[in-house]
Amino acid sequence: MNKYTHAFLLFLLPLLLTAPMTARSQSVQEERQWVDSVLSSLTFEQQIAQLMVVRVPTRMNETAERDFKRMIERTRVGGVCFFAGTAPNQLRLTKDLQRLSFVPLMVCMDAEWGLGMRLKDCFSFPRQCVYGTLPAAADTLVFDVGREIGRQCRMMGIHVNFAPVVDVNSNPNNPVIGRRAFSNDAERTTRLGIQYMLGLQSQGVMAVAKHFPGHGDTETDSHKTLPIVPHDRYRLDSVELRPFRGMITAGIMAVMIAHLHVPHLDTTPNLPSTLSFDIVTRLLRDELGFDGLTFTDGIDMKGLSEGRSHGEVAVGVLRAGNDVLLLPPDVDEAILAIREAAAYDASLRQQVTQSCRRVLTAKYRLGLNHLDLDHLSVPTAADSLRCEHILEGLRLNQDPRLDSVLLSGIQQRAYPGCQVVVLHHGQVVFRRAYGSFVYDDSLACKVGVKTMYDLASLTKVTATTLAIMKLVDNRQVALDDSLSRYLPYLRGSNKEGITIRQALSHFARLKPFDAYWAQTNDPDEIRHLIAESPLQKERKYLYSDLGFIMLGDLVRQVSGLPLDTFMQRHFYQPMGLSHTCFLPLQHGFDLDNMAPTEDEMQYRNRLIHGVVHDPNAFALGGVAGHAGLFSNADEVAALMQMLLDGGTYNGRKYLSAAVIDTFNCRHYAHRGNRRALGFDKPLINERSSHISPEASQSSFGHTGFTGTMVWADPQYDLVYIFLSNRVYPSASPNRLAQLNIRTDFLSLVYQDLGLTELPASEAMQQSEPAADTKANAASKSKKSSVGKRKQRK
Repeated sequence: MNKYTHAFLLFLLPLLLTAPMTARSQSVQEERQWVDSVLSSLTFEQQIAQLMVVRVPTRMNETAERDFKRMIERTRVGGVCFFAGTAPNQLRLTKDLQRLSFVPLMVCMDAEWGLGMRLKDCFSFPRQCVYGTLPAAADTLVFDVGREIGRQCRMMGIHVNFAPVVDVNSNPNNPVIGRRAFSNDAERTTRLGIQYMLGLQSQGVMAVAKHFPGHGDTETDSHKTLPIVPHDRYRLDSVELRPFRGMITAGIMAVMIAHLHVPHLDTTPNLPSTLSFDIVTRLLRDELGFDGLTFTDGIDMKGLSEGRSHGEVAVGVLRAGNDVLLLPPDVDEAILAIREAAAYDASLRQQVTQSCRRVLTAKYRLGLNHLDLDHLSVPTAADSLRCEHILEGLRLNQDPRLDSVLLSGIQQRAYPGCQVVVLHHGQVVFRRAYGSFVYDDSLACKVGVKTMYDLASLTKVTATTLAIMKLVDNRQVALDDSLSRYLPYLRGSNKEGITIRQALSHFARLKPFDAYWAQTNDPDEIRHLIAESPLQKERKYLYSDLGFIMLGDLVRQVSGLPLDTFMQRHFYQPMGLSHTCFLPLQHGFDLDNMAPTEDEMQYRNRLIHGVVHDPNAFALGGVAGHAGLFSNADEVAALMQMLLDGGTYNGRKYLSAAVIDTFNCRHYAHRGNRRALGFDKPLINERSSHISPEASQSSFGHTGFTGTMVWADPQYDLVYIFLSNRVYPSASPNRLAQLNIRTDFLSLVYQDLGLTELPASEAMQQSEPAADTKANAASKSKKSSVGKRKQRK
C-alpha cells in the first residue's frame, strides 16, 4: 500500500491544503451556516446539554430503556457513550436514540483495541503495548489497526473513539495504564500514536489523545483517587507532554483531560487537572495551540468527584476550559448548576456558547449534518477476517529470523542496502528498508522506503508486459500477431515470423543478449543489429532481452506513444505511483533519492547513479522494453497487487481479469517452458531453486540483474517485493544469488503465515490452459483463476 498523504488522511479538517480555494471557501461557509443555524435554534439550557456525553446503561430492562430514551429526548444531550453488550443491540439502540434526538448525537466508545473491548461479539486487536515492541519500519501496521477500528466504528454509527492512549508508560507500578500504553519511550509513543490517529481519522472517526497531561508515571488509579505527577516542567516537556505536542501537530481532533494533580503545572493544592485553567486553557489551548475538542475523563471518577458535588464539578470543569463533560452522574443537576452559575458569570456563559459551537462544528465534520441510519450495520465474519489479516503482519514483524536473513546479506556484502515489502490479502504485513546506498561510508545515504532502485529486468513485467496486456485487452494487437506486422525493421529478416506470444514466452529462438552498446550508440542501428542477429537452431526456452526490446518498440508503434509515456498515462499516474518512471533525473529526482548501481569501467567508466545500469538500455536512450524503469518497493507492490485483484486498483479498472489469466499461463509448457507471458513461474513438477518451494504453481514474478525480485501468488493473495543494488560496486560475484537470500526470506514468509503449496495436480489445473489459448478466447471464459481467488476470499 502507498504511504498515505497527510492531507488525505485529515480530510475531515476544514481547510484542505490541496483543495481549490473556491471549494475550500464553500465548505467553510456551509459548515458555518449549519453550525450557526443549529446554535441559534438552541436555548441556553440546550446549549449546556450539548456539552454532555452520557453513559448508556447496560442490561436495561424495558422500563429502564424507556426512561433512558425519554431523558435523551427531554434533555437534548450532545452525545452518548456505550460500554458493553452486543453489536446488534448497540446498533438498535443507536438508531432509536438518533431518531429521538433534535440534534444528532455524537456516539462515543472506548475502543482502544477495537470494538471487542466493549462488545463481546466483536474483534479485539492486541493491546497497544504490543505495537511498541515492533521496529519503526512496522509503524504502518498501527495505521492499519487504527484504520480498521475506525472503519468498524463507522459501520456501527460510532463517531468518537476515546483512543489512542498516549501516556508514556514510565512507571511499572502504574495500576491503570500499563499495557494500554504503546511504550515507555516518549518518541515511540508519539510516533505510534500519530499512526493510530491517522488511521482512525482516515475513516471519519474522531481520535482522542488521552490522558492529558500524562497519566503514565502514577502509582494510583484516577478512577479511585487523585494521582500525583510530581515532575518538574523540563521532565514534563520531554516525556509526558511530548506525545500530545506531536499529536496536536499531526492533526488530532480531540484530547481527553485526565484527573491528575500536577503541582509544577498548577500549584493549587490537590487540584485535579480537569479543574485547572492553567492546564486546560493556558497550557493546552494557548501554549500547545490545540483548537480541537476537549473531553474530560469521566466526571464520575473519584479523582475528580471525591469531596465535590455533581454541580460543583460540572461548573468547575467548564470554567477550566473543557468542552465536553463525559459521563455526568446526574444530567439534570449538572445542567441546573451550570445554568445558575452562568446567570451571574458572563465568562461562563461565553464558555458554554463557545464550547457548544466547537461540539456542533465537530458534529458537522463527522458528517452528522447528513445522518444516514439505513446504511449502518454490525461487523461480520468477513470483518473479523480483515482483522486477522492485519495481525498476520504483526506476527511477521515479531519474527527475528526475517531481519537476520536480510541483515546477513549486508554483512556478507551481497548488497549494501535493500527494501522489502510483503502484502497479504492487500494488507502491508512487512515493510522495511535496510542499510545504505554504499558500503563502508558513515556519510552514505541510508535506504528509506521511498528510495528508488534501478529495477533492471523487472521492467519487463512492470512496464512492457503490462503495456502489451493493455493492447491485447483493447484488441489493438493479438498474441499470435507477428512482431514484423508492427515493426518494419523486422520485415524480410529471419525474425519476420516471430509472434508476440513467442517473444513474451522467451520461446522465439532469440539469442540471450549482445553487447550492442559496444558497437553503436544509435538506437536505430541497434535495432538493425537485432534484426540481423542469428537465431538459435532449436526452438526451446531461452531467456532473451531482445524480444522485450522489440516488444517495447511495438508498444510505441501501435499506441503512438513511447513506452515510458504509455505507462505513465495508462498505469503509473492514475495509480498514484509518483516514484515510478524511466529517466528519473529528467523527472526531477535527486541522486539522494536513488541507490547507485555499478562502478562500471567497461563502457561509461564511472559510478552508475541515476541512469539505467543496463548498457544496451542506456544506448537506446534509457527507455527500453527490457530495462530502464526505476521505482521503490511500495509502488512495485501496488502494480503486483493490481494484478492479483483482477486488474483493479483503488476502484479503477486497468486490465481485465481474463487477460491477466491469459498472461499468467504457460503457453509452451508441453515443450518444457516454465515461463508464462512475460512472467517467470515455478518449475513444472519439480522443486524450484529460483523461487521458494512453498510458492504455488499459480504464482508468477521476475528477477532483475541489479538485485531485484517481484513475486505474486494468487493462491494465497501474497505479494513479495525485494529491491537492492547488489551490483554495487561490482556485478561480480553475485553473492545475492549464491546466498539465496531473496528466496530464503520468501520461504520464511510463507512459513510464518502458515501458507503451504496446493497438491501439484490441483495447482496445475488452476494455472494451465490448453497450449494454444488466445486472449480473445480467455475473454469469453466464465470464470478466471483471479475470479476464483476472489470467491475464496
